[in-house]
Amino acid sequence: MIKLIVFLVLALLALMFLRSLVMLALIALLAALAFACVRALGLKATPAKTAQPPEADSGRAKEYAEKLSAMVKIETVSSRFGQDPEKFRAFQDSLPALFPTVFARCEVYHPGGGLVLRLPAKAPKGEPILLMSHHDVVDPQDGGWEHAPFSGDIDETGRIWGRGTVDTKGSLMCEMQALEELLLSGWENEKDVYITSSCTEEWSGPCAPAIVAFLEERGVHLGMLLDEGGMILEEPVGGVKGRYAMVGVLEKGYGDVRFVARSRGGHASAPCRGTPLPRLGALMQDIEKHSPFRAEITPTVREMFTRLAPNASFPLKLVFGNLWLFGPVLKRFMGMISPAAAAMMQTTCAFTTAQGSGGLNVLPAKAYVTANLRFIHHQANEESLAILEKIAKKHDCEMEVIYQDHPCPVVDYNGAPFKLLEEVASEIYPGYGVVPYVMTGGTDAKYYGGICDHCLRFAPIEIDDQQYKSVHSVNENLFASALVPAVDFYKSVLTKYCARL
Repeated sequence: MIKLIVFLVLALLALMFLRSLVMLALIALLAALAFACVRALGLKATPAKTAQPPEADSGRAKEYAEKLSAMVKIETVSSRFGQDPEKFRAFQDSLPALFPTVFARCEVYHPGGGLVLRLPAKAPKGEPILLMSHHDVVDPQDGGWEHAPFSGDIDETGRIWGRGTVDTKGSLMCEMQALEELLLSGWENEKDVYITSSCTEEWSGPCAPAIVAFLEERGVHLGMLLDEGGMILEEPVGGVKGRYAMVGVLEKGYGDVRFVARSRGGHASAPCRGTPLPRLGALMQDIEKHSPFRAEITPTVREMFTRLAPNASFPLKLVFGNLWLFGPVLKRFMGMISPAAAAMMQTTCAFTTAQGSGGLNVLPAKAYVTANLRFIHHQANEESLAILEKIAKKHDCEMEVIYQDHPCPVVDYNGAPFKLLEEVASEIYPGYGVVPYVMTGGTDAKYYGGICDHCLRFAPIEIDDQQYKSVHSVNENLFASALVPAVDFYKSVLTKYCARL
């Protein structure tokens, strides 16, 4: 009896203790939420929320539109399955007529079939700067274009239409026009200035590596590089209002893999269980439904959310402004808010092509699917591929690596080149925010890590949502008015860099 009483007393005390712990945990949680709410409410909107595009001189806009139109009209589709060098030569040969002063004053080279322009300084002081954009484009796809993909049409609203306007003949035109205008104004560069443009960027081909090798042979080490990447967007993440210059400071690695399933094949009238296609289907569903990759809020992603938080709707402001509390929740549910932002936090695997048997009534002896991977720094190639290979074996499939390259070095957003971009952005685009972010796509800048510590991925052209979605899709176009401040941006970067850094 005494033992029972002691047991009941101890049980009661334990229950009271647990209840106290639960109450304390609940109080702590409520206090944390209250603090988070106060903190979020204290984040006042920045000027980016109401900033408007700078007024563009209509005469300059018309001139730039006509130059870009001429560049778009020369078809420069690039593919790993067949490359015609003549069309890239034709494109490059058209440029001196558009930018005569640049080509009269610059040294011109063609490593790897690409284009390198060097404007030498009379007495170089410090490391050179390089502006780059590729001039090859992806296939325009069939149908759906409001204007023919290589028409270069300029419509009544001031849009220039055609493949390459956004990706990336538009930025190449702006870079060359900026240098053209600086030279015509009598500007004398105190540092060497380079402009490069490759013709195999769209398939990670040999042109950009050849350009880098050419520069290495000449002993060039760049102080700053500005390539394609982020652009200027309104509402860069759903629920965040405002105009932002999105500057890529981190580029993920790239990979293509093939998953193969085998069997004895046979007639489809007498199928057995576990044939190749269902096994591949199970593998794909496994990876897609239960991502095997670890999401992390890296310093770059944290800085991005911190800079976007003031102009976010309250739920997002509460989360972005209090990552110390909501980080685990954000990592889990970011894909529902923004798939693009979620991809900045982990390795991604997207299934792209498939092949089974050659007959409608034939079981395949071999079937495969391919997947495109983008490797994050904290779970790079070796670890991510090992995870996938383990899953493949679980479904009795093989995995073959077709191609891979590794994540690029992270650029310091507190470094002088990034600060220079921020300064120029505030000058050319008053009120706009400047945000470092993770590049989920690939650029030619990935090859320059050995000769440049500050490879920034940003084209200073403002685009709308339709134009953003037109990249590698249909109806690619740019507003002529967006080209004017972009030219001024490059002019300011060149003059300030050469005078200071």
